[in-house]
Amino acid sequence: MNMPTDFGFTQPDVFNLTRESVIVRDAVGRVLAWNRAAELLYGWSAGEMVGRVADEMLRSSPPVTIAAGAGAELWSDQIVRVGRNRNTLLIDAQFSVQRRDQNGAPVEIVEISQLISGARTASSLEGEHRYRTLFHAMPTSFLELDITGVRPILAEFRDCSIEEIRSRLHATPATVERMMRATRVVDVNEHAIETFGDGDRTGMLDCVAPFWPIESYGVYVDSLIARLTETPRFTRETTMTTLRGRPVHAIFTASLDPRLVGNGRVIIGIVDVTALTLANLTLAESRERYRAIFHRMPMPLFRLNGDAVSLELKDFTAEQRDDPEAVLRARPQILDHVMRTSFIEEANLPAARLLGVDDPEQLIGLPGGPLLASRPDSLRRLALASIQSVSFEEETQITTPQGRVLDVLLTMNFINENGRRFSLAGMIDVTDRRKTEADLAALQADFAHAARISMLGELAASIAHEVNQPLAAIGASGEAGMRWLDRDPPNLDRVRNQLTRLVGQAERASRIIERIRGAARSSAPERQSLDMSKVAQNALGLVEHQARAMRVTLDLRVMGGPFLVMADRTQLEQVIANLVINAMQAIAAGEAAHGHVVVGIGGSDGYVECSVVDDGPGLEPHVERRLFDSFFTTKKDGMGLGLSVCRSIVQSLGGSLTAENRSDAPGARFIFRVPRAAAGDG
Repeated sequence: MNMPTDFGFTQPDVFNLTRESVIVRDAVGRVLAWNRAAELLYGWSAGEMVGRVADEMLRSSPPVTIAAGAGAELWSDQIVRVGRNRNTLLIDAQFSVQRRDQNGAPVEIVEISQLISGARTASSLEGEHRYRTLFHAMPTSFLELDITGVRPILAEFRDCSIEEIRSRLHATPATVERMMRATRVVDVNEHAIETFGDGDRTGMLDCVAPFWPIESYGVYVDSLIARLTETPRFTRETTMTTLRGRPVHAIFTASLDPRLVGNGRVIIGIVDVTALTLANLTLAESRERYRAIFHRMPMPLFRLNGDAVSLELKDFTAEQRDDPEAVLRARPQILDHVMRTSFIEEANLPAARLLGVDDPEQLIGLPGGPLLASRPDSLRRLALASIQSVSFEEETQITTPQGRVLDVLLTMNFINENGRRFSLAGMIDVTDRRKTEADLAALQADFAHAARISMLGELAASIAHEVNQPLAAIGASGEAGMRWLDRDPPNLDRVRNQLTRLVGQAERASRIIERIRGAARSSAPERQSLDMSKVAQNALGLVEHQARAMRVTLDLRVMGGPFLVMADRTQLEQVIANLVINAMQAIAAGEAAHGHVVVGIGGSDGYVECSVVDDGPGLEPHVERRLFDSFFTTKKDGMGLGLSVCRSIVQSLGGSLTAENRSDAPGARFIFRVPRAAAGDG
């Protein structure tokens, strides 16, 4: 018989003979037919689905697109769907166009699909286990029973309905026990003797009462009711006992074939699942502990399905997976599979809040790949870790379903268990910390700029004098040139010489001004590979005129090289210039007529070291203790920022700045060390 629908489609019986799910839909996705396998797979009946849009009911990701509209007759896809019980399913689907209208547009599309993986309910697993143990040659106890002695007792209820018999038997355990004692065991197999008779066959060939504890009488009663209602087979999970009273958790099945029952015979099969039940209880407790930990942890946690990735990797050996880059070159579609089919199976409440939803259930079935859409570099590194099944940890950015970009610390572990692959991911929101770090860096840059301006203020007089020298030379050269032009005839060679000198002095003034502008510039630090000796030369050029005015000799000593570091040029020049200015001012505060400052550049143990040594009076003990404190100064008009900012700059480079008195002579020694950069860095 065929099943007509309200949409003009007639469902043939053959649809219900196949094990695959069969769905017939129209061009807009409405279900025209829905077979029995689809009911079992998704949980919805045909009556509930026909006329509904399949993708909406099943939350298909990605939605089914009618590729046949472009001329294709057959195509396939892998789809993530959610069943009626909210179980997430990964489906392998094949599509074909069965009928088109007169314009060639598809009007009936058939989908044949099967489950790749998915979460199944505990009840379905129990049912599957029962059938597997009963019908796939698991060790089973068989007993043949003679129930003719029960008939006289049942005759006492001849005027009662089936429900009245059930009710009265449940209410009178003594009557049930009479029936059990009237039920005789006439034959048993060896497994039954081993399980229930403790090796005593003779002891088992009696009544069935010893095998039924009182708490299981209800199962015995229900088996009798099944016999009265001519049910061909009765199965129930229950507790039975051996001849010695040992409890056995069992699956009890009675074959109530009328041909046997008519002769007063019943065959029962009993499967001992005690060990399995204990294992299931232990597993259930373990899962409950896992769920308690998973859902009570204060940090966002996710469990993602990775079965699609396993399918892509099944052809690669363990040795090949040790070179994940080669795997990606061979199967570049793995990244696309990670994006599309690694979906969220479970999430806790903090995870829901992180992604901007109220209920973790709203995240179930959501693909994990789009979370890293803004960071394809992180997604690639994650895929490489997944191929090798090694732990992954990285600070990166995720994009929430609402489009918000968050800075997070992402950790992920990949687990292969019982043929399934999944990953556990944890995320910590570091967005506020990143913002604080950025604000702090900006504040440090502002302090550094203020310190540079302060330093330039201290150099103002010498800078003005240094600029005046080329300006005066420019004026003199210009006047001399004019005089040579006034000659009759003009001496053009002399004029050319004076103009050449004028241009040279203008370039000198330009270099001086550019150094000052660079020091005064306020911009975000830009790290690059720098040679420390060249940076020191530029810094000394900035203060050399003041050194001459203060009668201090500057000496740069470079021990080898090059000494490369990753730093911002302006900030590094600021540190060296500030230390040299402090040294010159310390010398000036003493009584010496002349002074000497040595800047040394060297390196050891992976660090570049810069020292500034003077021959001034040295550091007083109370000053040495507070030397690097912000706003501490021994100068009358000082701001107290210079050395504090210098230390902050050096520490931001991963280095250190220290000060001490010289042991070989009067004076102080300042030393800062920063990590050495490789020649190819920057």
